[in-house]
Amino acid sequence: YVRAYATNSIGTAYGPERYFTTLAIAPTISATASATSITSSTATIGGTITTDGGAAVTSRGVVYGTSTGSATFSVTSGTGTGTYTIGLTGLTPATTYFARSFATNSVGTVYGTETNFTTIAVEPTVSATAVAASITGSSATSGGTISSNGGATVTVSGVVWSTTSTPTIALATKTTNGAATGTYTSSLTGLAPATLYYVRAYATNSIGTAYGPER
Repeated sequence: YVRAYATNSIGTAYGPERYFTTLAIAPTISATASATSITSSTATIGGTITTDGGAAVTSRGVVYGTSTGSATFSVTSGTGTGTYTIGLTGLTPATTYFARSFATNSVGTVYGTETNFTTIAVEPTVSATAVAASITGSSATSGGTISSNGGATVTVSGVVWSTTSTPTIALATKTTNGAATGTYTSSLTGLAPATLYYVRAYATNSIGTAYGPER
């Protein structure tokens, strides 16, 4: 509310009162929270909206992607001011993500400072063990398919076999096909005639060893 005024030796007089309303502005975000609870495919992140700018915050959340300043993905977490957290899912192992909190009101959208985090690598994914072929009294061929390295280089792969179920590289005979992804073939030798064998493809990275389905 505003009034003009004038003062002389007698006193002060005022003009008619007027009023006006200042314009709303975009919200204010003080921070993007650092990511916590980081796994190979999930993380928790959020932000703090300190003021709504004079217009209600209708949407808030986080945008993120694999390059700085990106908004490839967007997730929301309610409305209004204050601190909020939100879970990110479906992330790729051993990948760096860049994230910014955001808030939207009728004036526009603002973003918090950018933060980044890196998901954790996991064991490879061995999606298949090849059916044994070229079987003789002492040899056969098998193999496997590595569909993901888990975010860390596969250092060795092959097949492991034994006369007991669920063979492992520590307790059974194995082939070593070197560092590989994709589909590979292995030769099993030194087998005993007329003997039932169990075979599994395997792959090892810096996190550990994973096995394919048993044949």
